[in-house]
Amino acid sequence: MKTLLVLTQYKRNNLEKQLIQINSQTIKPDYIVVFQNENHIDISELKKTYNFIHIKSDYNTKFFGRFAACFTFPVDICIVMDDDIIPGNNCLNNYISQCVNLNSIIGGNGRMRFNSSIPKNKHPSDIGVRTEPIIVDYVGHLWCFKKEWLYHMFSIPPYTYDTGEDMHLCFSSRLIGGISSYTARQLTNKDMCDITNNSLACDEHSSFKKTSNNLREDVQKYFIQKYNYKFIDN
Repeated sequence: MKTLLVLTQYKRNNLEKQLIQINSQTIKPDYIVVFQNENHIDISELKKTYNFIHIKSDYNTKFFGRFAACFTFPVDICIVMDDDIIPGNNCLNNYISQCVNLNSIIGGNGRMRFNSSIPKNKHPSDIGVRTEPIIVDYVGHLWCFKKEWLYHMFSIPPYTYDTGEDMHLCFSSRLIGGISSYTARQLTNKDMCDITNNSLACDEHSSFKKTSNNLREDVQKYFIQKYNYKFIDN
């Protein structure tokens, strides 16, 4: 079983911290890709020090381009990681094993749909210690999935390319393939997708500060109205 890890590079300067942690993983991916949108950060020196494949786009592919890049690699499991998380050194092993055992998309945090009947304080949205995987409508921060599920994601046109790739991957996989999404079991700091406890995620580059909740709600309405999508609390 071959694995691909895709790291995201845009305007944040966290890549070296991520690469240090990737090099210390208990299992190593077969391919490490740094997918870079535009030219905001110079990573030429990192390419001399760390072993990774650099895919660079002068056009900003936003959130979907890094997922599309996964198609070009001969792998079974793909892991796509945001640029604001620093993984523990057993993160990849932890996420891959749960993806295979549960036959599900595994993520670092989880969300229920907007206006869910499940109380907000019951949402498994944080990224800390969890003793069990928890089923959710969609996951974020890190996505671990079988490459074959990408065909579900790209068989449905996105409502928008500006946001919602997390929902689009999870909703389309469940709609077409019956694939559920879970937040990962994370028993120790080493298992986590982010050992910084989300401390890097609230800077000026955070997508939630640039994208309105109304647009993200519209992504959900798109799946409901066009595809009769049913959420897990329906």
